Amino acid sequence: MRTWLPLRWFLILQCVSTSQRNFRIVIDYVNTKIIDRDLVDNLGCQVSQINNRSYINCQMLLNRQLEKVSVRTELFFWKPNGQSMKLFDARLDACLLMGTFHKNRFLNMYSKNFKRFSNLECPLKANFNYTLERLYMDEQDFPSFVPSGTFRCQSEFFENETFVGTRVIVHGKVQPKL
Repeated sequence: MRTWLPLRWFLILQCVSTSQRNFRIVIDYVNTKIIDRDLVDNLGCQVSQINNRSYINCQMLLNRQLEKVSVRTELFFWKPNGQSMKLFDARLDACLLMGTFHKNRFLNMYSKNFKRFSNLECPLKANFNYTLERLYMDEQDFPSFVPSGTFRCQSEFFENETFVGTRVIVHGKVQPKL
């Protein structure tokens, strides 16, 4: 009897974690702003919708090498009834974000996407075209229930933790899967 209990819990958790999600995450648009033109020469992101999934493609070109990068990310969510909430506000070393596991589930999703790109590692090189292709948020990484609503994610990238180099704002929505 004792051996069956852990086995049952394992099977239940496996079924819950692999169940299909009844929602979609749609990225509407991405705004980028270069604040420090001496540091960043070019930054642009485009959104495409392919097979019911939103993909983000970004390009960045730096004017000089960047040894240390920190990022502050805020995520706001609005339910259809207008109720708003701040889901998180975190500031951390962006070099660590690109390569390690985090306790925060949202940061882990970002980290998972960045790990797919081998050219993203610190220090960031000058005059090198950094390209991120087909970034997406996998619904399977989210809990099985996520309410419908809209969201705004703002990320500011800092040089040496003091000077804002760029700002990226992502607008999107969570909607029921059809």
